[in-house]
Amino acid sequence: MTLEIGIVGAGAAAVGLLDTLARANAAPGGITVFDGSPAPWRGRAYQEDIPAARVNAPPMIMSVRAGDAGHYSRWLHDRGERGIVDLAAYQDPGLGQPLVPRAVYGEYLGHTARAAIDRLRRDGWRVSVVHSRVTGFSRDAAVLHTEHGGRHRVDRAVLCVGGGRPHDHYGLDGAPGFVLEPYPLARTLTGIPASAHVAVIGSGLTAVDIVAGLIAGGHTGPISLLSRHGMLPWVQQRPVELRPRHLTPGRVAALAQELSLARLVSLMRQELAELGQDFDAFASEVTETGHTVEWLRRQLAAVDSPHLGRRLLTLAIRTAGPAAWRSLPRHERTMLLRRHFRAVNGLSSPMVPHNAHLLLRLFDSGQLRTRPGLVKIAPAEGKGFRVLDTSRWTADLVINAVNPPAYATPQEAGPLVSSLLAEGAAEACGTGGLSSEPGSGRLTVAGRPDPVWHVLGNLAGDTLFIATNPPGLAAEGERVARSLLAPHA
Repeated sequence: MTLEIGIVGAGAAAVGLLDTLARANAAPGGITVFDGSPAPWRGRAYQEDIPAARVNAPPMIMSVRAGDAGHYSRWLHDRGERGIVDLAAYQDPGLGQPLVPRAVYGEYLGHTARAAIDRLRRDGWRVSVVHSRVTGFSRDAAVLHTEHGGRHRVDRAVLCVGGGRPHDHYGLDGAPGFVLEPYPLARTLTGIPASAHVAVIGSGLTAVDIVAGLIAGGHTGPISLLSRHGMLPWVQQRPVELRPRHLTPGRVAALAQELSLARLVSLMRQELAELGQDFDAFASEVTETGHTVEWLRRQLAAVDSPHLGRRLLTLAIRTAGPAAWRSLPRHERTMLLRRHFRAVNGLSSPMVPHNAHLLLRLFDSGQLRTRPGLVKIAPAEGKGFRVLDTSRWTADLVINAVNPPAYATPQEAGPLVSSLLAEGAAEACGTGGLSSEPGSGRLTVAGRPDPVWHVLGNLAGDTLFIATNPPGLAAEGERVARSLLAPHA
């Protein structure tokens, strides 16, 4: 019998997995991809949208092909050579790299998925895409059930459903003038009066996207960023070649049995000491919490800083972070997740200088402001919203920019996850997500791997809680692919 693989979800994780399977030269079988979204392959953030919504990272760290950091760069360069994308128009002077619209990156994901499917079919695989969500699983026959009554038998299955939709923290969904899901911005920002006072819940990268979209559309009214903390995102520094010797995935894996946060700090000290750079100055920088407008100004001034500490830390979070997370003691993982989620996540995914300059200009003009200390938002009588933070005031419209929390089960995947838990195919991990086997991504129950199910991406409890980056997903997908194709005990 040939191998039957089910892939639940058709976002960036599925794209990287399909690309790896297409290059594996394995005996052909069947692959069925299930996704109920209107824009498969693009995920939540890379749908067709306005040009102002740009990719938040340079091309060299956006490849979805495992082991090939230049895959996206080559695709993008080819699009530029053929005049399909004007790369010069999207050059970020601070990074010296083109930062194209998110929709262009969505085209790359779709192109990569279609190319992988074509290659698999040429090699004899049967590949189909079912435009329906999987809502249940029957253990006895290893059957996936879809929302439209379909039944699909599988030998292996992969849960890669992404982070889902945002939560309505203030109970505003359905109120006139409130937007819970901001993407695509082309839909949510259209029709907003230019002079309206727009309140944005959150001050992270999604909030920055919303501000950039409003301004690109000619918005002239006030914009307020609401949050409890009032912290602005970090700003990316110009890339330089880095070759860590101590804080590396291999070294962290070798120290797995004795790893601690103190040991990780020691490795960072060694990196900076060998570069002749001051660790204390670096530590003071990354632990600063007053992310004010003046802090933003200093961040922009440091885009070309010769100090490599923050660049090294960002690289380490992305590369060595996943291995470190799996090995840290449970109490330290819990502490990082509860107390330092924002800092670690922000350092791993800083905003691009192009957007930082835009924010600073708007802050200096008075059109944009941060409002820390958010307590409550409620619809006002008639229209608009009442906001309570350090004072009471009103806004005309409110747009949510707070993303789902780490390891959150997407609403659409809730029935399937509940079914997996009930069927004994999965169990909740102590720090969030679903328990899985490091290296293979197989779901585990009481430490024993499930014979059918794997997890890839945000729901994997053994992965670091940072915003998932495409190369990280691709590397995880490569490990999952090896497990899918290998015989299971």
